[in-house]
Amino acid sequence: MINSHNLIIFCDFDGTVSPIDISDELFKKYGDFNLYQSKLRSGEITITDYWHKLCDYLNEEASIDDIAHFIEQFEIDNYFINFVDFCRKYNIELIILSDGFIEYIKPFFNKFGLNNIKIFANKMKYNPKLSPIFPFASESCKCNCASCKRNIILTDSSPESIIVYVGDGYSDYCAVNHSDIIFAKKNLLTYCNENKIPHYPYKSFFDILNILKKIIDRNNIKKRRQAELLRKQAFEIE
Repeated sequence: MINSHNLIIFCDFDGTVSPIDISDELFKKYGDFNLYQSKLRSGEITITDYWHKLCDYLNEEASIDDIAHFIEQFEIDNYFINFVDFCRKYNIELIILSDGFIEYIKPFFNKFGLNNIKIFANKMKYNPKLSPIFPFASESCKCNCASCKRNIILTDSSPESIIVYVGDGYSDYCAVNHSDIIFAKKNLLTYCNENKIPHYPYKSFFDILNILKKIIDRNNIKKRRQAELLRKQAFEIE
């Protein structure tokens, strides 16, 4: 077996592990999602303002238990569990990065028996009402993300690591600039194409599995020079 111990995979959750963006669906049910989504995209409000405003509606209509129950209707990507098995077989660390909330992500994984996956995400707490907290926010990074995926990549990898990133949306833009092997779909695919960032398009984890197996079997595991330089610069700033 090819030694793949330097690989570390960072993976988005909403729209990626879960084909449906659960965060969007949650706030469509509890709150004025479309209004605040348009304000966020236009720059009228920041990402942290966005989450605060959407969580205000949860105080009126939903509890954390309601949120955990809400996820029962959603399915996982058909090949994600196979992907987890693949990572274990090749001794590759898999980490979930999300700008959503642990309160629905963790119950989602538990539902499918995936209890030991490492997750970085925003949180909710009662103090005295339900409010969002952002343990992984960054003041130095300009990404439109309350949970800074770039910084998590920096702190949870080593200089020897080869960073694999899997994502689909806006919150992944900054992260892919700092990643070596990229799997992209939807808005992230467009972003990579427009910014000439090398990537592999995918539709499901079936595609990712096949491509990664070929990369490992051919011993074609290598760093992307531009990403390596950006990681070094970001680490020095932080």
